[in-house]
Amino acid sequence: MRNLLLALALLTAIAEPLRAQTAQHPDTLPRPAGRTVRLAGRAIAAADYLLPRSRVGLDRNLHRIPRHPGLDSLLTPAERAAVVAEINARCDALGKDSLLTADLFWVMRPYFDRLHHEDPHYRIVPVGMLDSTVYPTPGDRKRAYRRIRMPAFNILQINDTLLVDRSLDPAFRRGDRIAAIDGIPAAEYLRYVYDDRHMEPSTLLFGHHFELFRQRFRIDLERGGEPLTVETEGLPYRDALFRLCKAEETDANIRTYADARCGYIAIPQFFPDNSRLVRILRRAIVGFKRQGITDIVLDLRRNPGGNGHAFDELLSIFIDKPTVEYCTGQQVRASKEAMRYYDFLTEEQLGQVVALPESEYVRSFATDPNMYVGGMRYWVLVGRDTGSIAASFVNILQYNGAALLAGEPLRHNALKYGEVLDGGWFLPVLLGESCVSMVRIDELTRRDDGYVLPDIPIPAVAAEYLAGDDAQLDRLLEIVRARQR
Repeated sequence: MRNLLLALALLTAIAEPLRAQTAQHPDTLPRPAGRTVRLAGRAIAAADYLLPRSRVGLDRNLHRIPRHPGLDSLLTPAERAAVVAEINARCDALGKDSLLTADLFWVMRPYFDRLHHEDPHYRIVPVGMLDSTVYPTPGDRKRAYRRIRMPAFNILQINDTLLVDRSLDPAFRRGDRIAAIDGIPAAEYLRYVYDDRHMEPSTLLFGHHFELFRQRFRIDLERGGEPLTVETEGLPYRDALFRLCKAEETDANIRTYADARCGYIAIPQFFPDNSRLVRILRRAIVGFKRQGITDIVLDLRRNPGGNGHAFDELLSIFIDKPTVEYCTGQQVRASKEAMRYYDFLTEEQLGQVVALPESEYVRSFATDPNMYVGGMRYWVLVGRDTGSIAASFVNILQYNGAALLAGEPLRHNALKYGEVLDGGWFLPVLLGESCVSMVRIDELTRRDDGYVLPDIPIPAVAAEYLAGDDAQLDRLLEIVRARQR
């Protein structure tokens, strides 16, 4: 979802610079490759670009990221040579003289994945656009995008398997295995997207087709071992996303598993104002305690982060210490953008990674003893999508012995970078940065290799999800029951 929102946000901003650069350097830039698709019975002109094969795989494609404190000099000469060799091999495998944007993303993916491994915030994604000659004004383009539709469910990706997760359409059931969409195998779609555990069909469709103009979808499924084909019009894109997000909200996902004498609370995101979330969580936990429930599962597997507002209050619910130590230091890459946030930076420091003064970051914070709810045992479900401030939240709980983490490891360096800046795009090709981290953080953690590992490993296994159950949660509840005996 976040990749697609970036693409939509950059639609109008990218067109004019691209035309200007093409006019100035017509012989060295990609060639326009207009395409016509059908939407609501009428032709829609979409734009894509062909990059000459000779421009791909050279060192200059491994761009510099001067605003980031850790990516600019990431690759050693040996790593760089290996990445360039793999990029060239992918080009050769395609056997094309020129590559459309989606092909270019797949070709460059070894490098993009390496950057993403170093900093999970950092992604490079395709940025689609409508033909500005057909849709000359932002209003024209906005109206066209309002017609975008998508299948009304979200997806669970486990290795090379795609499964229906939550669905607004009764024709699709949780656990259905998605074999193909519009005749294209699931494995083909996965070449063009990151390995997120949770995603929407629109992410797959946009990544592969470089546009989202569909009015009907033919989806080949496997249900109970039998093949099944469902044709659907889906729902308007924005409506589907809103309703799916609404269904995942914390206050809609608080429940009790009586046979395990266990409460369950999902926390799918954090907000610019977490005050309401803090109230909901504490009220739910106190309610569980009054019922005699002392084991609680906090589910943050699909929480990509958000904002750290009121985190001292939030963590006070779980940690019985007067002070929580957070980190030992932070560094910032001095840039023009960073100077707007940190007035201690000077022109002479531009390009350097500079230690932040202690007045500029939180080394530790005091808790509120009135918020603490004692006598509870917490189990926290985590996974590769638990990121950013959510990663810090679960790490602080683990580091302070306030909870046991269960599930899968967080992404490498999930704690290391933050304070993101808006990303840019790489003209003339239609690829853009999701965001760029400005600060490197030395967060206190049990390990120093960049990984936060669960205390109780529970891997996601696709075969265990085919029945429509939440297999990781079910296995954790079995452990909770066993610990209570």
